[in-house]
Amino acid sequence: MKSIILILSLCLSCSGVQNNSVKTQKNLAYVESSALDEQKLDVYSPANLTGKAPVLIHIHGGGWRLGDKKMTDDHGEYFASQGIVFVTLNYRLSPKYKHPAHIEDCAAGVAWVIKNLDKLNGDKNRIYLSGHSAGAHLAALLGTGEKYLGKHGLKPDLFAGVIPVDTASYDFLSDNAERIVAGMIKTAFGTDKDVLKEASPHQQLFNDKKYPPFHVFVTKKRDKAVTNSQDFVNKINSVGGKASIIKIDGHSHRDMHMGMYKAGDPVNTELMKILK
Repeated sequence: MKSIILILSLCLSCSGVQNNSVKTQKNLAYVESSALDEQKLDVYSPANLTGKAPVLIHIHGGGWRLGDKKMTDDHGEYFASQGIVFVTLNYRLSPKYKHPAHIEDCAAGVAWVIKNLDKLNGDKNRIYLSGHSAGAHLAALLGTGEKYLGKHGLKPDLFAGVIPVDTASYDFLSDNAERIVAGMIKTAFGTDKDVLKEASPHQQLFNDKKYPPFHVFVTKKRDKAVTNSQDFVNKINSVGGKASIIKIDGHSHRDMHMGMYKAGDPVNTELMKILK
């Protein structure tokens, strides 16, 4: 899908419009003493915030090989203006780095947020995790697997909700992957079936585990993504979790990304129902 790649160049050129209602903190290292740009995050907070605010942690897309937190400048400006603390993080990318580098960084970023929650004036009972495309896969993996958050003494049920936006990458053992996505998976995760299983959110669901609520967004334009998303939602519900699927009409992969921060867009409308 050309749109999956086009979104990267288009959104890397996006820049949020600064306004007096938003306070920004850029390029904060979430891995102590790390100088890597890939291990930094940005925080967008409501200016003059009083009391505790919801927190939305977001993971950018890019096929695990491209992308940057700059892609979500507009998201940060929007959500902070709506009274939500928005945290967007970078992570190490393939092909230089392979699994589990991406997910280890995302877990470390979440741990940094939890550690600094009081400084951010964040509400511990309203911490949400979202991601778009490859970032949606990583968000789903953090929400289903205990391994990586567990290294930081955390569990997936710390999230009030996990919000994956438009990915087909829930089960790497499935044969129902889009061709371009299958190539990206091979580059970032290899071909070892044990690794692919461990990196698949769908494969981390068991009856004796607790999971946060999942709100799975997908465009109806991607048939395989719809099928994979529905299978994932069904599996969560079958093991006693709570998950819903939000199918969006007429949106491209890029539209799903941009629709998160555009008031009146169906993605934004449904997302704000969850966050508020």
